[in-house]
Amino acid sequence: MRLFLSVFLLLSSLTYFPHQHEAKYIILLIGDGYGYNHQQAVNAYTGSVPPYQNWPRYWVSTFSYGGSYDPASTWSDFDYIKQNPTDSAAAATAIYSGVKTYNAGVNVSFEGDCLTNISDEARLQSKATGAVSSVYISHATPGAWLAHNENRNNGFAIAAESLWGNPTTTMTSTLTYYEGGICPIHQPADVLIGAGHPQWKGANFVNWAIREKLYNESGNPGSYHFIERQTGLADAGIRLADLANNPEVTRLAGLFGGAGGNIDYLHADMSGYDPENPTLPQMTSAALKVLSRNPEGFVLMVEGGAIDWACHADNMDLMIGEAIDFNNAVQTVIDWVDDPTNESTWQNTLVIVTADHETGYLNTFYNQFPNQPPTHVTNATLALEKTISGTGLRASWDDANLNDLIDDGENVYWAWNTTGHTNSLVPLYAKGFGAAYFNIFNTMGDPERGRYLDNTHIYQVMRWAMEGYMPFYSYLPFQRVNNPVK
Repeated sequence: MRLFLSVFLLLSSLTYFPHQHEAKYIILLIGDGYGYNHQQAVNAYTGSVPPYQNWPRYWVSTFSYGGSYDPASTWSDFDYIKQNPTDSAAAATAIYSGVKTYNAGVNVSFEGDCLTNISDEARLQSKATGAVSSVYISHATPGAWLAHNENRNNGFAIAAESLWGNPTTTMTSTLTYYEGGICPIHQPADVLIGAGHPQWKGANFVNWAIREKLYNESGNPGSYHFIERQTGLADAGIRLADLANNPEVTRLAGLFGGAGGNIDYLHADMSGYDPENPTLPQMTSAALKVLSRNPEGFVLMVEGGAIDWACHADNMDLMIGEAIDFNNAVQTVIDWVDDPTNESTWQNTLVIVTADHETGYLNTFYNQFPNQPPTHVTNATLALEKTISGTGLRASWDDANLNDLIDDGENVYWAWNTTGHTNSLVPLYAKGFGAAYFNIFNTMGDPERGRYLDNTHIYQVMRWAMEGYMPFYSYLPFQRVNNPVK
């Protein structure tokens, strides 16, 4: 027994043991603001469960630097979960680099140091890198996948760094929105597709100088092939697919946009689609096609960013439409892995689906804990959603006396309890090589959700999978968790 214990302790002191495989492809899909109750509301509306939600499910804490998650307070103090939530920049930094930082920090530590993220490490392995989003290409979630900056609002610097590896490519760092770059020049993205075209309210995220450089250099040796939204051309998805299918295209940049800067919202019934823009699944398919031309593999982040924007507006109709689009993008990835003509298989690919945080504090009832997800979500109940008088929050209920208040005896179908983010645990689903690594970290306990891990652990799992290494203790028996026990 003493000899066994000594050997065990010696082996446990070693960080890694080489493994015979590695994840050639890592695909991370983030539904921004897409909490568990949101998913259940979407499933209730569609009458179906997306296949990925039948994968092993984990719960993830999302707080930023200096914050915490207290399970007891979460379920005893209704307002606790609304206090000091993360923003998307800090959450993305934690997910991509494994380090907690301040809200608004983009791959920069709380102390101001440049952080190495999973895309940086992929570049060192000569892998391709890419990001796709339904919102601005330099918004917090896609921006943090590819860039490093002191403040998420420096969109021009983040876009330039993502596209060319240098935040001051098109302007000097003293100009507004070009500030905050902190890391050395590095290899830029191979694929970046999303919104932010300056003709459609690019705001401080993409300017004309960036667009002009993309346009003027398009197709040059070593440069991007550039595609953009063009008024009157209602075939963006087809044009994007044709470009991605060209075997000569190994670098691709797409810049689209809508009335709010993001790609136009989809409604629950899928109306609102403007074919001058591609859908999220179409952008995802194009990215997969181009990135897969790199023989070393790739890392790709796909964001359903407008889910979060719909949740900030407490709008169930738009949230469902954007979530369906996101779910379809996940299915596009699954179909790509399953395609026998690809080199990708579930033995060399890791697919992770999660959220960076929850937005809206969605529940079946107003001002009650979110342990009862909405289940009666139909076109009829969507039509009932409106603002509760005096609150600034929306809900769906049978307002019998039309006083815009939820009175005793009136049926409530769902209610939003904030217009901001919360510190709620969010779900994570994973499949493929390295997916079981999440069991190693799934050790903290919540009285309602069961076991959970932290968002910094997502980076750790991706890194282990990409490097083809496993910690010694991951060889020990772990029970796979589908519905974590309480």
